[in-house]
Amino acid sequence: MRTALKIIASFLAVVAVLAWTGVWLSLPGRPSDPTFAVATGENPDRIAQRLYDRGFIRSRTLFRLTLSASGLATKLQPGSYDLTGASDYLDVIRTLTTGGVAANEFVLLIKEGWNLGDIQRRLQALGYADAGRLFEVAGEPAADYRQAAQKPPDLSADFPFLKDKPDYVSLEGYLFPDTYRVFRADKSEALVRRLLVNFDKKVAGPLASDVESSGHTLFEIVTMASIVEREVRGDDDRAIVADIFWRRIQAGMPLQADSTVNYATGRSDPSVSIADTELDSRYNTYKYPDLPLGPICNPGLSAIKAALHPQANSYWYFLTDAKGKVHYAKTLEEHNRNKAKYLR
Repeated sequence: MRTALKIIASFLAVVAVLAWTGVWLSLPGRPSDPTFAVATGENPDRIAQRLYDRGFIRSRTLFRLTLSASGLATKLQPGSYDLTGASDYLDVIRTLTTGGVAANEFVLLIKEGWNLGDIQRRLQALGYADAGRLFEVAGEPAADYRQAAQKPPDLSADFPFLKDKPDYVSLEGYLFPDTYRVFRADKSEALVRRLLVNFDKKVAGPLASDVESSGHTLFEIVTMASIVEREVRGDDDRAIVADIFWRRIQAGMPLQADSTVNYATGRSDPSVSIADTELDSRYNTYKYPDLPLGPICNPGLSAIKAALHPQANSYWYFLTDAKGKVHYAKTLEEHNRNKAKYLR
């Protein structure tokens, strides 16, 4: 009985700690003046104190602990920063390493796996005035423009790597994840073009010969990479899963990737429902075989390289458990056993 009470008490203590840190690691609100300046030679203790005094953080101690754990303590740079879009302590810390921006600029961090909707929401949080027009320029997430009277602008004349992209899908997949400094007065067209220039610099140019020898178009590679990006995390797992998906397509099997269904529904459920798998969308890889209509997110370089250079294996199925570990299976029976064991 005492043992059971100790276990319960320990559990409640952990829950309390998590709840407390969840509140204190969040930011208290958005000060009326979101700019914050770091002086040359200013030490982290002084920065933490001033962030606290200005109302950007709730706790100087937790900020210092987060700073220490981030490994960025020595990379804080002097400059003037706009902290409008910071959502937690790590966001603040990362912003303070960028060297600062002028009042007419902001820093946009596009993370691997973000889709058009994620990018627009981030732009809105950063106070970007033209965020509402992003979809006019780049297209809408999960949109099928095959029967639409008006399609997104065709930019292939300026960006030849877009020539094999069908005109009935958005620019999803080509807005390369990276950190960008953006002028607040810039229009969405200018921003999108900057992202495409970076894609050309980091992907289309350097990997052109790899794409040519892969037997796939760049559009197919980016589409596959976007699924791999959303399905698994590690580089090794990405290469294995890419091979599984390519072989499924060759065998006429549906990919059955939950990530594509989530893209169609606009949700991020860890396990999609049977009703969702019956959704009539060309992004639903349970209902329609082959690749989806287009990319489902903007993949990073690791996922793109995995799609280009898949790791040959004999698996046909995989799942990811609650801890992020991927479990593979060669047969459906083995896969079902993995489901029962790891997805309970």
